[in-house]
Amino acid sequence: MKKLVMFAAALAGLVACGHKDSQKADAASDSLIEAQDSTEIAHERYFLTKDSLGPVRIGAEWKDVPEMVEGLYTMRKEVKSPDCLEFMFVDGDRESFAAYDFGEGKVDVICLFDSVVGVQAPRGEFRLGSPFSKVLELPGVKAEWCSMDDEGQWYWTWEGLWIGVGQDGLAPALSARLYNSAQAPTGKDFTGSETIGFIGTGLPY
Repeated sequence: MKKLVMFAAALAGLVACGHKDSQKADAASDSLIEAQDSTEIAHERYFLTKDSLGPVRIGAEWKDVPEMVEGLYTMRKEVKSPDCLEFMFVDGDRESFAAYDFGEGKVDVICLFDSVVGVQAPRGEFRLGSPFSKVLELPGVKAEWCSMDDEGQWYWTWEGLWIGVGQDGLAPALSARLYNSAQAPTGKDFTGSETIGFIGTGLPY
């Protein structure tokens, strides 16, 4: 009988320990979830659209643009330009993006300078340095000629954004078409190695 009582006591102790361990595991799991949630809140992801990049909105007056936004930029600095007012938005030691004001005291154009910020698209996001094939497959994308003084270049527009081909390592056929207003490059002019070299809500000139 004594052995039976001792066995029951030991079994009760094991159950109690197991219950305490389970409570500790649940508490640890809850803490991990809370930590993950807080990390996601602290590192909110931002994407460029035709209207904005986070709180930096097209048409906003500069007094309404925050001096810093956690997870997006740590400071903004004015860059001297003869044609417009330009602000570079810096995240740590990286120049993340720029905003341009062409004379009305408002944000007119936003352009990306770093791959830390991207664009959401139906088949996945893209950013500076992404394969340009991601642009060519966008639904409704169009080639647009943009002239600059006596020269010009083809860009692609999608959902109000302007996207340009990176200049390095272009195939001769693509290079010949890219700077010729007669006809926009077609899919056969691309080799598949081209990357995205420009993304903006417009052109900075």
